Amino acid sequence: MTTTAQRSGGERAQTAADTRQIEAIRRTADADLPLAITMAAQARAQGVTHPLLHHMAALQLKHDGKLDEAVEELSRGLELDPRDAPMIITLGFCLIDLERLVQAAKMFELAIKLNPNSAPACYGYGWAAEGMGALDAAQSAWRRAVALDPNHADAWAGLSGLAVRRREWVDARTFSEKALALDPRQTDAMMNLARIDTGQGDHASAAKRIEETIALPFLKPLARANCRIMLGDALDAQGRQAEAFAAYKEGKAEIGALYANVFAAPNVDRATDVARRILAEFLETPSTAWARPVAGGLQAGERGHAFLMGFPRSGTTLLEQVLETHPDVVALDERPLLLSAEVEFLANPGGVTRLADVLPMFLEPFQENYWRTVKDLGVDPAGRVFVDKFPLATVRLPLISKIFPHAKIIFAIRDPRDVVFSCFRRSFNMNPAMYEFNTLEGAARYYDAVMRAAEVYFERLPLDVHRVKYEELVADFDGVTRGVCDFIGVDWTDDLKNFARTAGERRIATPSSTQIGRGLYAEGAGQWRPYAFALTDVMPILQPWVEKFGYEPS
Repeated sequence: MTTTAQRSGGERAQTAADTRQIEAIRRTADADLPLAITMAAQARAQGVTHPLLHHMAALQLKHDGKLDEAVEELSRGLELDPRDAPMIITLGFCLIDLERLVQAAKMFELAIKLNPNSAPACYGYGWAAEGMGALDAAQSAWRRAVALDPNHADAWAGLSGLAVRRREWVDARTFSEKALALDPRQTDAMMNLARIDTGQGDHASAAKRIEETIALPFLKPLARANCRIMLGDALDAQGRQAEAFAAYKEGKAEIGALYANVFAAPNVDRATDVARRILAEFLETPSTAWARPVAGGLQAGERGHAFLMGFPRSGTTLLEQVLETHPDVVALDERPLLLSAEVEFLANPGGVTRLADVLPMFLEPFQENYWRTVKDLGVDPAGRVFVDKFPLATVRLPLISKIFPHAKIIFAIRDPRDVVFSCFRRSFNMNPAMYEFNTLEGAARYYDAVMRAAEVYFERLPLDVHRVKYEELVADFDGVTRGVCDFIGVDWTDDLKNFARTAGERRIATPSSTQIGRGLYAEGAGQWRPYAFALTDVMPILQPWVEKFGYEPS
């Protein structure tokens, strides 16, 4: 007896013996996965074909770190059975490891449709959502995962991490301890307990806990690198700056090495070089090409439109949270709303030249896609001022000037020494820009490239710009926020002072999340001073900006 149900290409039809062999592998996988993988390899060598064999092969490839090959293997398996939910889930996790988060989320969505009671699919969706900054979606998915499977340690650890972001220390500790009780090797939960100690001011306990975690032989390289950065924070809080800097430097070096083949390969354009290339192209275009058109209004019924930018760690998240507190303002935090336009006009040489000459009518599809994406993300700007916060949108100012010529620009400034050192000492989801922050020199050179571009764009583009200094915002909150409100066209209100409460209600995806929850605090200024010894080599890069922005010299 044979069947053609699993026939693929020139492979032979499945026999009854093959079916029994497949079932034996399936049963074995539940009890001894390595043995099942070995059995599957033997079956394939005998000419047996079945989706399960592709799945087993992919699991081995994933274990070996051969993620692209694993994806190819899973794709072949899904050609045989497109509704195999476990295989789709494995594909989703491979895509997460490859930083292909949008595709991963789609895989988990499909798996949930095929099996709504799959805790692994819900967990995977939460992981992808968190990586994209959709923290409410992540929380919902992880709650669903633990409801379906109360013993899902990874989902409990995910919930603990979200609670840490909101400074909900009791819940965070409860969830972390629950995760570790289920899985003593759950390192995210271990790291969250250290974050809780830090948040509650017990820095010595945090340092001890992190050092113990770093020593674990099963800790993954990226987790170990992030632990070193956390150790730096714990040591910094104890006034041990030399040791803290050593920890930061080691952790960031490890992260740089882990991602070097992706973001620092010889054929890859570094973010600093891209910023310089866009500026150089812009300078070659005639100034008349950038004149602001008379026509061109609002697109989505919004009362106003503003871009909030500057450079990471310059106070953009703080200012966004303040504005979001206003009833007439709605904001969106660091979403790539102009991605299609960036690909068209900024990704490759010659794009800025084409942008300079493009007719307004050909930019309308990009405007429409922008507002459609905003609404798809659950934000309705109708009747309110929409604030698009993306610090490094500074690099895209020529594009913004063309697509949204009447939008306002809020430009955040902070002491360049604080900005660069803060970028260096923080962990970020990796992309070309964030990769530059793995060294102080890389961060300083990128900062210089972006600020040079900003100065040129502000001089030559017809932009309506309002600059906000972080230190002035902290020192004169009412005065500075009144100025911003006047600029974007809304009345100032005392409610803006409650921004910390707003931050607690929202889910902030940036590294500033726990700091914003504290409200205003003066310690954010001058954090570079105890690390002046470490900044010596980059001061020639930063000093012109220190002077230009009016900060005291080193």
